[in-house]
Amino acid sequence: MSREPKSRMPRHTTRLDGYVYRRPLSGRELLPAIGVGVVAGLAAFYVVRLFTERTPLLPEERRRGKHHASGPRPT
Repeated sequence: MSREPKSRMPRHTTRLDGYVYRRPLSGRELLPAIGVGVVAGLAAFYVVRLFTERTPLLPEERRRGKHHASGPRPT
């Protein structure tokens, strides 16, 4: 059982008039967020494009039927 000191009085906090947690932003204040979003999207597009355009390490004929990196199975 926890004991709290009896001398502690509950603190009353008053809400400030006109204070809100979120305020509407103007277009000028949104520009940095929009810029970061555009740059992040372009960077992601570039990285995905690099991966999709890369040259395969093996020609298509040698990649078919291959199950692991040690080479084709002996027959």
